[in-house]
Amino acid sequence: MAMISGRAAQDGRDTALSVLDHLPVGVCVVAASGIIHHANPVLHDLLGCEAGGLPGRSLCEFGLDGCDGGGTTADAEGIRQAMRSDGSLRWVTVAAASWAMAAPGTEAGYMADEFRLLTVTDVDSVYCQGRAVDDCGPTGAPAGEMPVVEALLEASPVPLFVKNAAGQYIAVNHAFSRLTGIDRDGMLQRTTFALTSPDMAEEHVGRDRALLEGDGSIQYEAPICTAEGVMRMVNLTKAAFRDDSGKPAGIVGAIHELTEVRPNEERLDAILEQSPIGVSVSRRDDGRIIFVNTRFAELIGLPREKLIGSRARDYYLDSNQHLRVLERLRGGGGVTNMEVQFKRADGSPFWTLFTVNQAVIQGIAVNLAWIYDYTERRSMEEALRDMASRDPLTGIFNRRSFMDMARAQMARAHRFHEPLSVFVLDVDHFKRINDTFGHATGDDALRMVAAGCQAILREYDILGRLGGEEFVVVLPGATADESRVVAERVRRHLARMPIEAPDGTFRLTASIGIAGLEGANDTLERAIHRADLALYRAKHLGRNRVTVFEPGM
Repeated sequence: MAMISGRAAQDGRDTALSVLDHLPVGVCVVAASGIIHHANPVLHDLLGCEAGGLPGRSLCEFGLDGCDGGGTTADAEGIRQAMRSDGSLRWVTVAAASWAMAAPGTEAGYMADEFRLLTVTDVDSVYCQGRAVDDCGPTGAPAGEMPVVEALLEASPVPLFVKNAAGQYIAVNHAFSRLTGIDRDGMLQRTTFALTSPDMAEEHVGRDRALLEGDGSIQYEAPICTAEGVMRMVNLTKAAFRDDSGKPAGIVGAIHELTEVRPNEERLDAILEQSPIGVSVSRRDDGRIIFVNTRFAELIGLPREKLIGSRARDYYLDSNQHLRVLERLRGGGGVTNMEVQFKRADGSPFWTLFTVNQAVIQGIAVNLAWIYDYTERRSMEEALRDMASRDPLTGIFNRRSFMDMARAQMARAHRFHEPLSVFVLDVDHFKRINDTFGHATGDDALRMVAAGCQAILREYDILGRLGGEEFVVVLPGATADESRVVAERVRRHLARMPIEAPDGTFRLTASIGIAGLEGANDTLERAIHRADLALYRAKHLGRNRVTVFEPGM
């Protein structure tokens, strides 16, 4: 654009900027330093700024330009994420062109400043489809409008998916959800590990990595877990795609089912041998195994020839679980992903996800079984559940878990008309312990109190920490008078227990209040309240004693 100067320059500049203000896309004029000189209303709205709030601010604040350490900017055209004023992200395309005009206040003959004209187009409604919420801002797409990419996906009867360069699914169609049983929202940000075994998932990851590095496309067969909970061989076709800068951006793929293909016996054996999931076939009449694959033999820890002819029931750890499986099969149904514990040849247990279907092969009624080793994941889940139910300081039940378990015991006591009692224990002068020896020693004291209680209580008594230095115990099957004997033993044990401190050892005492179950309509909360009243009486009488609740306390 030719340089304009003087009054004519001022008029021309104002006219040009007025034109920009009426454009339907975001536009701004930016100095070489990256400072915004002028921005039209659309860009203000796109970036969530009040009218007139953009001039004087840097492009770097909004992620619309590349910035080096010296504060200067460099062109960064293409698709990128803009940072709005409220901190949310929005996908946009950025295009830049040079824009030469006289700076405000310059006269004819003076040098003009060098500016750039940036066009910022909102593409969030299309580009964000299928992406993680954290990567996208509000789409702002009009109601009822379906982005082109999603429309193409949904029009296909073939299961289709798109994964980003990190291997996360960012888009799947309905055909994919029907095949896998996982809805689109549930699949986003997940990886291939959600569809198959860890070993096979690692193989998929390796193939995807090679595809991203070398472009092109690949086709191969692999098993995936279907909506019915069974592993099914499918044919996968994948192709890599790149972003505007040429960097690997992700993979698009299609899944073709092989249900109409009738593999010959050699091919079937090859498929079963490559399966990372244990497979066995047993006769339905006597339960004897007639086929296992290598993975099944590895899980049990016996050679295949020793497994053939043995009975499937021999490898269940729990006979009740075996009976549950048989009941479902005798009812004409199958078993899908049941958590079943099996045992290895050395007797060690392991958890599996167990699937069994009935079939007829060469005129023989058989059970087809798949076992997936679930031990590590189950152990992790149990550890997480245990962590959530435990007090982090003492390791005994936290308040919520204690109340849940205690209510269950109280309901049982009501149902079978059995006694039950509660006692509340409070460490005497605990604040003095903290003030004298420090909070670290106070924490050690609480841990020892918990351990001391556990040493005296029965295995099925329930011990919890209500908070601070207050503990609570439910004793199923014990009356208040019977609980007094137990509580006295706990009190004496704690009083004799030496506790290490920085300057030596010290001892503590505890006061205990007891309340028994009263009538069919009694509740846990009422029983704890009565025990608390008895505890207050014990404190009032001098501490280091056990008191049973009496009416009028």
